[in-house]
Amino acid sequence: MEQRVGFGPRLGAYLIDVVIVCVLSFVGGTFVGGMLGLAGGAALSNASLNTSADSLRAGMAAVGGMFGAIIGFVAAMALIGVVYFLIEGFTGYTLGKLMLGIRVANEDGTKAGLGTLLGRFALKRIDLIFMLAAVLTTTWALLKVGQLAGLIMFIGCFFVLGVKKQAFHDMIMKTAVFPKGVIKAA
Repeated sequence: MEQRVGFGPRLGAYLIDVVIVCVLSFVGGTFVGGMLGLAGGAALSNASLNTSADSLRAGMAAVGGMFGAIIGFVAAMALIGVVYFLIEGFTGYTLGKLMLGIRVANEDGTKAGLGTLLGRFALKRIDLIFMLAAVLTTTWALLKVGQLAGLIMFIGCFFVLGVKKQAFHDMIMKTAVFPKGVIKAA
C-alpha cells in the first residue's frame, strides 16, 4: 500500500490530460468547424441575397465561420475527450499518467485486466453513461440519476487522500494507481 500513488500526482496527470484534450479540441475542432461554418455562411449569404453587397456577404461568412468554430470546438471536445479518456479504460494510463510514470493496476499491485479497467472507466464516467442513456431513450429521469451518480464519484475522488489512496471507483473495482515500475505481471 505504501507504493500507491496519492492525490497530487493523480491530479497532476489529470490536469495534463485536460490541457492535451483542450489543445487538440481547439486546434482540430475550431479549424474544421470554422471551415464548415465559413462555407455554410458563404452559401447562405449567396442564396439569400439578390444584391451584390459584398461586405454583407463577407460578414455573414465570417459569422458562420465563428459559430462553426465554436460548435466545432465543443463537438471536438466531447469526442476527443471521450476517446482520449477511454484509452485509460484499455491501457490503464493516459498520456498524463504516462508522463508522470503512473498507471492503474489491481489493488495488490498486479496488472489489471481489460474488464477491470473498462469497469473502472465506466464508474468514473457514470454521469456520461447515464446522460447518453437518457438521450437515447428520452427518459430524462436517467439524467438526474446520472448527475447524482457523477457527484458521488466526484466526491469519491477525494478518498485518495485516505490511507488506502484509492478513489471510490478504485475501491469498487479493486484497483489503485501505482508507479508503473512496481506493477507486477498478473
